[in-house]
Amino acid sequence: MNIKNNIPNLLTLANLFCGLIIIIHAAQLKFDEIIYWAIAALLFDFMDGTAARILNVSSTVGKELDSLADIVSFGVAPALVLFYYWKNIYVEGFFLFAPLAIAVIAAYRLAKFNVAEQNTDYFKGLPTPALAFACFVLPQIHNEIPWVHSIIKDPYFVVLFSLIGGFFLISNFRFFSLKIGSKNQKFNVVRAVFLAICLLLIVWLHFFGAFLCLLLYIGLSLSIQNRIH
Repeated sequence: MNIKNNIPNLLTLANLFCGLIIIIHAAQLKFDEIIYWAIAALLFDFMDGTAARILNVSSTVGKELDSLADIVSFGVAPALVLFYYWKNIYVEGFFLFAPLAIAVIAAYRLAKFNVAEQNTDYFKGLPTPALAFACFVLPQIHNEIPWVHSIIKDPYFVVLFSLIGGFFLISNFRFFSLKIGSKNQKFNVVRAVFLAICLLLIVWLHFFGAFLCLLLYIGLSLSIQNRIH
């Protein structure tokens, strides 16, 4: 076994492991623990691709494995986090199962990603980690801003968030990439501004700020659609 060639795959498997732990914590209603594992999953997801490029060891197996890990960590895990969270706050009936649409649509989005031409400047369709992280922070918001909590526990919000989020996942809208190394200096500026604002939002509003980062990402990407090539 060539260790160098498998470093990216080991990082991908670490991402998958984090996703499994998130699901277990969600079933146990340990939503505070989820955030740490979600951050770790995002870091491993970023690191595996970066390691593959640095080591020049990308492979077809690695690409498929990456998608399998992502569907668990950023498809099934966020869907179940919302399912168990809304079940815990007594959302019932059809509304309770709406978040499961996120897992189904995420699977389709990742399949589309695998067969599409890759671009370092943008993704076609909302990246699954962006929507997933918003799902992971939602259960934390009720401790911070009561009026926001009253909205997110509404059954109609459950359905709208799941369906609108799913729509953006498989849309043809272009979302700028946050990957390092783009030759397009304009996008490097956009990335820097976006990340700076997100940092301010998180410091100021904590978990609600993290959720607002998703809305900012969608809004900023849509506003520069014609400039993303």
